[in-house]
Amino acid sequence: MAYVGLAKPYIAKLVNEAARKYTDGFVCGKAMSVNIVPNYNEGKLYADNQLVESVKEFKDGTITLGTDRLPKQADSVCFGHEARESGTSYKTGDSANYVGVGFYVDELLDGIRKYVAIVIYKVKFNENEEGYTTKGDNIEFKTPTITGTILGLSDELWKDREIFDTKTEADEWLKKTLCISDESGPEGSGPSGEENGGDAAGGNLDEVVSNTP
Repeated sequence: MAYVGLAKPYIAKLVNEAARKYTDGFVCGKAMSVNIVPNYNEGKLYADNQLVESVKEFKDGTITLGTDRLPKQADSVCFGHEARESGTSYKTGDSANYVGVGFYVDELLDGIRKYVAIVIYKVKFNENEEGYTTKGDNIEFKTPTITGTILGLSDELWKDREIFDTKTEADEWLKKTLCISDESGPEGSGPSGEENGGDAAGGNLDEVVSNTP
């Protein structure tokens, strides 16, 4: 098996954890990279000079998402800032929201192409360092990367993956899972959660995407 592509990085605000409801979904630019690192709690029991029991359970994780740009929706949906038509205001009291993250990768197995859609259900992103440079002799592209902490839902679910024959099927599953309607437009700027019950208050990988279990 080989992974040969990555596309459609969807993000939507988690508004009802128990019901897995999301709102304000959007496409977070065009995907360049995704890295998912799970962390585990481990326990080992030794008896008679040997290991007799070993327990390993998911604790949390880290996701790093690299895209060609961060749309304006990321300011409000991910980081809780006040986004306007002409820009964004940043306040000291702004607090990041829990969001769901989805994307799909192209998989080749024995010459047959499949599409693996992956959703991380609960993430809180950090705003990463910003750096800018002036133009020089060579063109240098600066693209944004955001890093977030992965948590499990109240039912302990933290990730799902589904395999599809077409990219359209993978895309539709991602939008359905993250409550994103087609009416949201190409950037998902509309209130996608309205028809999906998104009015309730919510509660509350070293693994590259090509190695996602």
